[in-house]
Amino acid sequence: MNANLRNCPQCGRLFAYSGRNLCQRCLRAEEDEYMVVRRYVRDHPGASIFEVSDETGVEEEKILQFLRDGRLEARGLKQLLECERCGKKISAGTYCEDCLKAMDAELRSVVRGSKKREPEPEEPAPRTREKMYIRSDNKPQL
Repeated sequence: MNANLRNCPQCGRLFAYSGRNLCQRCLRAEEDEYMVVRRYVRDHPGASIFEVSDETGVEEEKILQFLRDGRLEARGLKQLLECERCGKKISAGTYCEDCLKAMDAELRSVVRGSKKREPEPEEPAPRTREKMYIRSDNKPQL
């Protein structure tokens, strides 16, 4: 068995990597912080990220990460995130709906284009001036 062992970036403990880059203890702590933030935002709509951080004890950067990951929406928070493509204010994730649709359409057109494209036929090799000759004498070659 070849376990992929890593050190947790938060606490430094050694753990078996399973898709998330945190040990089980830190994952549970992060989930607890998420639930506290989620409840506060639900109960205090319109709160700023700074207020949420002060009242819950959860770091501002962690709250922003919850927003970027799409785990939390900023409906209750003032919108602090911007679309990484166009700069429009968004409530969660990294891209606005318009940019997501545009990128999806671009990707689909590229995929469709690659499926339609036939392989180009190979060009024949250029002819050389060398020719084949038949030997006229009947002597066997050595």
